[in-house]
Amino acid sequence: MNSYLYDLDGHVIAFRRDPDDPHVFDLEGHWIGWQAWEDRDVADQDGRYLGTIVCDRLVRRNDWWERPAPTPVVPPAAPLPSGRPLPPAAFPYRFAYEDVRLPHPA
Repeated sequence: MNSYLYDLDGHVIAFRRDPDDPHVFDLEGHWIGWQAWEDRDVADQDGRYLGTIVCDRLVRRNDWWERPAPTPVVPPAAPLPSGRPLPPAAFPYRFAYEDVRLPHPA
């Protein structure tokens, strides 16, 4: 079952194939990034910081800095979302984050 990710307001915006999957997809199954570093930060398709996975949220840190991904990756096959998202958890850290600007497929 997919592991869904939410924005600051608790709307579903993305998912991973499972909680340990480093790849992140939009709700249509388009690959939007991966966990390129040894932390919860997510790089976009071009290897730049996209956001951070915090609990069940994909958000952008207010204090982010530019750091290129160590190596490019081959995009995985596009999965389809499965299961239903659970209600989002409480998120008391809003002050330190903003919503991620997701890329739109061409």
